[in-house]
Amino acid sequence: MDARQDSWAFEILTAYQNTFVMSDNVRGYLEARGVGRQALSQEDADAILNMPGDAYYVDGEVGLIDVVFHKRLSSWWTSYLSIPYIGYGRGVLDSTIESFHDAMGFSQQGRDLVARNQFQMVYNIRGARLSQLAQSRGGFGDPVLGLRYSLPEPRYGWDVVFELAAKFAVDGERFLLSTGRDDYGTQLTLQRTWGRHALYLAGSAVYYAGGPETPADEHQIIPTALFGYGFGITPSTTTILQAYASRSTVQDARDLEELTENKYQLSVGLQQRVGDVQWSLAVTENISNFGNTPDIGAQLGLAYIPIGRR
Repeated sequence: MDARQDSWAFEILTAYQNTFVMSDNVRGYLEARGVGRQALSQEDADAILNMPGDAYYVDGEVGLIDVVFHKRLSSWWTSYLSIPYIGYGRGVLDSTIESFHDAMGFSQQGRDLVARNQFQMVYNIRGARLSQLAQSRGGFGDPVLGLRYSLPEPRYGWDVVFELAAKFAVDGERFLLSTGRDDYGTQLTLQRTWGRHALYLAGSAVYYAGGPETPADEHQIIPTALFGYGFGITPSTTTILQAYASRSTVQDARDLEELTENKYQLSVGLQQRVGDVQWSLAVTENISNFGNTPDIGAQLGLAYIPIGRR
């Protein structure tokens, strides 16, 4: 955030993603049941839960509205508070994704074995068991409090930003909204601009405590790397290409190598500044390891930064 001391900014960030993943043994079961495009029944869920070894099936969409308040404390320090609202959908993007896969000659990854427009999750992984065959209700997630430090002058042509953040479970464990445990993270970002071009590199690490309903390893550190390039189309409009790589939160699943593989995603977006308001729009696509990563997602951001305080 480009601002002087005591200035403030306000952001509303929205994101929506479609996830359809299953383990190989579940795909084999769905192929063998031979009933066409039907949603999972309770009988199907019980069969998946009772499979020998680990098994999982996740079909649904997740929407996020994130309200963020920024406050400049000094020339170097900025604080922020993020309050998320999480909602769950049944498959608005299903038909679009399947049509895209058909047009490009891609496999449907098992989508054609079940009904569209469902919110269903069934898994038995490392002792964590869940059967959810109806759409889940949304609600507020855990707030995130962060502190950001930026060097006042570039070093060797690079701007350096260091960030600390903590997510606090203020209302205990809540199904699909909070693990009931606090998480902590840190990130270091290098940024460089020349002419119309901008480049940024970021590395982060999150201390993740997991939760009783999630099939993730507890008390682990999740590293993430991010590479971004921006090009200024006009003085107020920029197009952005971003690549993302992260380790899976599940590292010890029996016989489910696809779930433990790293996550790789690519985003293409556009952002523009109009007076006090900055908006951004991006589309994110999974580019590898489709068994543990959302297929496609879209992000829309809207920020209010008083022009007199920039």
